[in-house]
Amino acid sequence: MGRQEEREDLTGYDRVPYPGHPFAQTHPDRLAKVATMFGLRSADPTSCRLLELGCGDGGNLVPMAYGLPGARFTGIDLAGTAIAQAEELARTLGLENVTLRQSDLTAIDDLGTFDYVVCHGVYSWVEPHVRDALLAACRAHLATDGVAYVSYDVFPGGHMREVTRQMLRWHLRDVDDPAERIAQARALLTAVSEAGQPQAEWALGQSDPALFHDELAEHHEAVLFTDFVDHAARHGLHFLAEADVFEMQAGGLPPGLGDDPIIREQYLDFFKGRMFRQTLLCHAGSERREPSPEVVRGLLVATPARPVGEIGPGRVEFRGPGGSTLTTDHNGVKAALVRLGEAWPRALPVAELADDEAVRDALLRAYTANLVQLHVWAPALPADVAERPVASALARVQAARGTRVTNLWHATVEVPDDLGRRLITLLDGSRDRASPEAVRPAEVRSGPPRGRRP
Repeated sequence: MGRQEEREDLTGYDRVPYPGHPFAQTHPDRLAKVATMFGLRSADPTSCRLLELGCGDGGNLVPMAYGLPGARFTGIDLAGTAIAQAEELARTLGLENVTLRQSDLTAIDDLGTFDYVVCHGVYSWVEPHVRDALLAACRAHLATDGVAYVSYDVFPGGHMREVTRQMLRWHLRDVDDPAERIAQARALLTAVSEAGQPQAEWALGQSDPALFHDELAEHHEAVLFTDFVDHAARHGLHFLAEADVFEMQAGGLPPGLGDDPIIREQYLDFFKGRMFRQTLLCHAGSERREPSPEVVRGLLVATPARPVGEIGPGRVEFRGPGGSTLTTDHNGVKAALVRLGEAWPRALPVAELADDEAVRDALLRAYTANLVQLHVWAPALPADVAERPVASALARVQAARGTRVTNLWHATVEVPDDLGRRLITLLDGSRDRASPEAVRPAEVRSGPPRGRRP
């Protein structure tokens, strides 16, 4: 076998691996929750079937399979190196609910039907016929009440990426080596930024793999949101919502622009200068309804928000870490938010907080403002640190390999220090936290003893 750069069967993702990581927006809990809120009968995340098109090295798919052992997951990717890495991680974790295949999107076998189909970061970076194949695969493999997630670049923000991309591709027109392309791209972007051109700033913040595959991609096309909706419709798919529902809030639009949901979403792109969308689709003909307070009754809710003080007599402001706020004088709403803050990061059933429409309405408004999180499923989280602390097997494996681990909410946690990562690898339940020898300094420095599996 020759060097990688000499093999004709290697993709750009084989030559420059793109490390995967979890996307909470693609988790079955998120997809089921949004589907439920907008009127669909969603599949239970604990027993669902999910297909990921373009799964890469499994950084998103495998953690979902680990956290939902009763569900089934299938991943497809063109890059053989990435599929091999995903298979290795699944084997290390002993997972039997993951199927991984190397395949071109235009030549996928009949895989059956899935409750959820996910395709992140592919649509805008492939040729038109592959985009057709992508949406056709979503339609063909989606169960009757299923939900498909597709992310893509949109205008007007996409113009900024395209300006940068065209500048870099022309600058690197005679450079083929990936490492040299990345180095020269960074040098030019730095010079352009220092000259006062703001379009280079965003690209400079990209990691090397993201810069290579996103800004230097051979194919890239941003679209108008309405054109994407039309394209999906030609494949029998209908717009349901955005994966981040708070992105759909139209409070800043002038009167008369927000009546039709599709037109409203297009104007929101214009007013926000949006670059990227994460859209949920369902089968054409499915009845879509706007969320109501009643639908919140059967959900779970969680929030780290805390009261920050009174704003007038009896009115209390609650604020989350992202800056979102809610001010209320309703005693039931105040009591519910205080209880949720004390329970964080655990989620509590909405029905247990209060059987009050005003509380449900406040929680729905807080959710659309990105102050609280709603769920149909929640991981089992302890109320306190156990006497024998246990980190998930997934986190222990990831901590031994790099600086990022995936928590049980399917979110990335950065662990930059070596000591912190070593400690995570030791949290296998065999050590009593009350013992002065719970973690021996020498063991932390050298890592787990040989022969002991973390």
